[in-house]
Amino acid sequence: MAIKISVINFKGGVGKTTLSFHLATYLANLGKKVLVVDVDHQSSLSIVMLGDKLWEETIKNRQTCNTIFESFCNAEVSMPDQDIIFKNPLHAHHRHSNLYPTLDLVPAQFELDDTEIELAATTSGNPFRSEWQKRTLLAKWLDSVNADNDYDFILFDCPPATKFVSQNALAASNYFLIPVIPDVMSSRGVTHFKHLVTQKIDDKLESLRIGANISEANVPKSYVPKTKMAAIVPSMARSNINLHTEQLYALRQKWGNDMLENVIELRIGVSEATASGWPVWNFSTQNIDAAKPMFKKVCDEIYLRII
Repeated sequence: MAIKISVINFKGGVGKTTLSFHLATYLANLGKKVLVVDVDHQSSLSIVMLGDKLWEETIKNRQTCNTIFESFCNAEVSMPDQDIIFKNPLHAHHRHSNLYPTLDLVPAQFELDDTEIELAATTSGNPFRSEWQKRTLLAKWLDSVNADNDYDFILFDCPPATKFVSQNALAASNYFLIPVIPDVMSSRGVTHFKHLVTQKIDDKLESLRIGANISEANVPKSYVPKTKMAAIVPSMARSNINLHTEQLYALRQKWGNDMLENVIELRIGVSEATASGWPVWNFSTQNIDAAKPMFKKVCDEIYLRII
């Protein structure tokens, strides 16, 4: 069975996509079969991995995760099959490269935000069953394409919200990672967010399942009733700013081992590498070369927590 991880925070701009991209390529470098599912309507990870042209083609061909959620809202839309999985996207993006042959992508599109609104407004039959179904569409799709058996790891890059699309990712995840900028605003919400995931979202799903009288045979095999926090990941930190240093200390005092020891520092050149469609290990400038050990240490530590 695949190990499934949501990279999530309800605050934007905290480095979720950068972390997702580097963790996915790190795992693929270990020879693991990795599926990245971009469920963020901003589609940043999809654009990074596919490039603009191929990303636009996937939207034109309706080969994005949007159709998974549309299938609940629109009777004329069927649950998609493996056609929405883009095989070896970095090879396709960089025509002369055959790196990361074990890394696949399900892209997102901007319209996913509109579908989220439709999903919230749509009810089908028994209200308990309807609410259960709209939160487990992603798990149902993973079952239908045998993803849990075909991949070693499945990563969900989530939007900065905990609405239905994010809840779908969490319902299918064994773990979640919370990237956090060590400033007051970003750090303050961690306690609330962990409580929201582990109690409000997970517990509500189980209550819906029981209330809808969903038999065990009808529960998607990819559904995970309890999602564990793998780590809080200090991200985009600036060691030359006292406030960041103080907040890192405060977070470690509060969260102890839940915090990664290693920190993703804000480094010049990292955004340049990802904008070119590469993780730092496949891009080289003086600034990026200095960032490579940092990202490796972070991914090493996360890997040890999830295997």
